[in-house]
Amino acid sequence: MVDLRSPLQSREAPISGTSKGDSSDRFAPGNARWLLSAVLWLTLVFALASLHPLFQGAVWWFVPALVSAAVLAASAAARAAHWPSAVASLAGLVVGGLATTLVVSGGTAILGVIPTAETLERARVLAAQAQNSIVSDQAPIAVSDAMLGVVVVAVAAAAVVLDVVARVCKMPALTGVLFAVVIVVPSLIPDVAPSWAWVVATVVGYLALLIVSSGRRPSRAGVVSGLAAVVVAGVVTSLLPTSLIAPITGVGSGTGISTGVNPVINLGDDLRRGDPITVLSYRSSAPEGDYLKLVDLVDFSGTRWSPASTQLDRRNSVDDLPAAPGISTSTRRDTVTTDVSVNLLRSPYLPLPVPATKITGISDAWKYVDDSGVTVRSTSEGSQGLDYRVTSRPVDPTREQIVSALAQPSDDLSAYLDVDGVPASITRLASRVTAESANPFDAAVALQNYFRNGEFSYSEDTPVREGYDGSGLDMVETFLQRKSGYCVHFASAMAVMARTLDIPSRIAVGFLPGTRVGSGEEWTVSSNDLHTWPELYFQGLGWVPFEPTVGMGTTSSYLQETGAEATPSAGATDPASPSASATPTASAPSAATPTSTASDPSSTAGASASSGAGGIGGTPLAVGGVAALVVVLALPWWLRMGRRRRRLGQGPPDAALSAWREVIDTARDLGISVDQAATPQQTATVLLASVGAQSSAAAALDTLTAALSRERFGGVPAGEEASRSAREILSALRSGSSGFERARASVVPRSLFVQAHPRMAEGA
Repeated sequence: MVDLRSPLQSREAPISGTSKGDSSDRFAPGNARWLLSAVLWLTLVFALASLHPLFQGAVWWFVPALVSAAVLAASAAARAAHWPSAVASLAGLVVGGLATTLVVSGGTAILGVIPTAETLERARVLAAQAQNSIVSDQAPIAVSDAMLGVVVVAVAAAAVVLDVVARVCKMPALTGVLFAVVIVVPSLIPDVAPSWAWVVATVVGYLALLIVSSGRRPSRAGVVSGLAAVVVAGVVTSLLPTSLIAPITGVGSGTGISTGVNPVINLGDDLRRGDPITVLSYRSSAPEGDYLKLVDLVDFSGTRWSPASTQLDRRNSVDDLPAAPGISTSTRRDTVTTDVSVNLLRSPYLPLPVPATKITGISDAWKYVDDSGVTVRSTSEGSQGLDYRVTSRPVDPTREQIVSALAQPSDDLSAYLDVDGVPASITRLASRVTAESANPFDAAVALQNYFRNGEFSYSEDTPVREGYDGSGLDMVETFLQRKSGYCVHFASAMAVMARTLDIPSRIAVGFLPGTRVGSGEEWTVSSNDLHTWPELYFQGLGWVPFEPTVGMGTTSSYLQETGAEATPSAGATDPASPSASATPTASAPSAATPTSTASDPSSTAGASASSGAGGIGGTPLAVGGVAALVVVLALPWWLRMGRRRRRLGQGPPDAALSAWREVIDTARDLGISVDQAATPQQTATVLLASVGAQSSAAAALDTLTAALSRERFGGVPAGEEASRSAREILSALRSGSSGFERARASVVPRSLFVQAHPRMAEGA
């Protein structure tokens, strides 16, 4: 082979600042070591700031930012002292561990930074508390010591990973995966708007990272990849539906009780929490106290009840509450005044006596959800610490008014009649229990009496012990056989059985009246009073609450069988009839046709179809999100293949040079150490060890090296033999590499982001 060192070095200088004597950190020699660490840190804190809709205050961001700065600064300082790169990352890990201990130890660590057994136990407790807060609190979450500790640990670990990937593995482009994971998190949380400005800042920081790591301006491919990342980040954060994620469920924390979007999911855990905790108190003019409702569960997927998918309308002010649907002006109603003081209940929903007609004492952040029977919710505040007054007007009809209501034609409530997949045993039981009922109202009373006056028993532990805890159809069927459970089972069973009888039903989640204080109007409500009950709809009476749970609560005095024959027009409209449509009539509640639950990924296609909701569904957006992710992952491979095709198709006068550059870049992508300051002869010697000295690729390597010499310094253009030789060398290099190295070269090709050659000729 010909020694081309002097001539080639005069025209193809190595990357600025790189020398054979500094191969331990080629990406960031000299002062650039500090610059690369600084850009890594800035991009990390930008990505972290995109999570601000999830937390209250700024401590959650400021403290982790300081800890991550300490981690990256320690690693950079160690490299400046000429420590091996891997050891420098280990130094950053140690500093991160000490800083994290200082934050989370709470005085249990030696000198504040050396953990003890007590520190480890405290960390375990804080982790459990943080887990409860994450799955139960409504964003923005109040940042406790537990939550701060979790964020600090996560960010410190992220800083170490970023340092290792960018500096030890020398793959700075791969850090974009971690940044992407962070900025997409807000899009996965219900009712949280992603922060587009911080997403853009993160992507810009990532582009700066690529520029700094290369030591020169980025290649065209790097610019295209960065712009594509900005576009994709915008699309994902703007369009990713909350329906991709199940609702934040409620569990109790150590200092109170929390409910999320769907409080029923973990209601059993709250009831079994141990010693009861007083969550609120109230004064009421109702002689027997008030049931306080949080939310209605309408959509039933067959595996879980969930709230209807609705978006809060800023115009739905609690200063102008809608009238409760379906109640005739002739129906007798009581007027109740209730003063509520919330203590240890953290909920996005307001506990209310129903149906509420007036609420005072809360901010404009609280809005009524819809017209289906007022529930009030906020996406920015929680219920804890609130004091407010509610005026409600529950129905108290006479027998004559009930009989009169039975003759009224019902509005279309087909969305509250969805019973797809109900086992035949449940349908048969509902028919048998109500066989002698004269009308739908009497049938509902018969169902209630069947549970309260029959062979059922109340137990919070039996369903767990025997494996049928929950509210799905399988659980309901087993509960009806075992006849032992708690409020979730009783309410679910009665609501499902009512739907099989064409009686619209839903489940209310809230609290029992609680315990009276003395003989006055004061009541206290504890965590043990968390409760569910079914509500059944009758035109003229509206949504009527029932209490099937044996031994719990009280039943209204008017819930007695009437014995009156129903007229042909009475009862709910047949949802299968042509008149039953997904659009409610003018007098029907707007929530009579809720969309299929956006918070329950287990919702079936049938449930979605029955909702009749318009707009873009969750499935197309989910597919779009997956497609966007595939595009992001495939983009580097596509750009790299385009460069390879251009180089190997290059004609005179730079055919050999382009082919040679492709061989060098492919070797770098596969993890083969190729010194940028070496001559082609020296590089060929390195590559020979990978392709095999006796292989045909070795001869091709010799041919390509000779062609490069003749082309650059003899004025003899290279022909097709340069491209053929390069292809044979590339095939041998890939064959001699492991599957992991080939996959890494495709997904994250190093040469795409780090320009290894000066632009000596077009097409290089």
